[in-house]
Amino acid sequence: MQVSFENQENDFIRCTGLTQWDYGQELEITGLPDVKNAELHYCLEGDAEAEIMPASITGEKITAPIPDELLKKGRNICAYLYLATREKGETIKTIFLSVRRRARPNDYSAPPEKNLLRQLMEELGKKADNAKIIDGAFQLLSGEKEIGDRIRLPSGGGGREVELRNNGTTIQWRYTDSNEWHDLITVEELKGKDGVTPDFEIRDGHLFAIYET
Repeated sequence: MQVSFENQENDFIRCTGLTQWDYGQELEITGLPDVKNAELHYCLEGDAEAEIMPASITGEKITAPIPDELLKKGRNICAYLYLATREKGETIKTIFLSVRRRARPNDYSAPPEKNLLRQLMEELGKKADNAKIIDGAFQLLSGEKEIGDRIRLPSGGGGREVELRNNGTTIQWRYTDSNEWHDLITVEELKGKDGVTPDFEIRDGHLFAIYET
């Protein structure tokens, strides 16, 4: 989301282009030279408290992420450009971000702030784009076509939904109606010692990360 205050006399701008359930969005502000130590304060329209996001400043470009949690709500967002120093703080611009409401995607999950399945597949070179439970087995899919063999899950699968998470060292899975997490693969194994992105296969119920030599 780009906003320019160049040749703008007002301190308020109204913008469109955001949609409910978007994530990873940023607000980029230009046209304000000599800005330092800036923050963006985001709140839902009408709310009394704002979330503070430190801004990145490169030349005349001021950038800060738009909180995913606010975009989930499907309500319009107010963003306040705030200059903060040790001596004082001052709101210098206000940006009203109109958010278009829409139905919730059935695969939407953001822990933290991004679908972990998407994170995993990005690490694996986008070899797959979906996953489901089929007859109690975990199956990766690409364009709805099965990839590799299925990973057999504990008894009681029966179409139960599975979620993924990254605990900092390991990609784990669990049934959504269970509190028990199971290790799938370590993050270090995904990256490889030389940082090369692996190919991804499942053989005999086991997950393999394969690196070009």
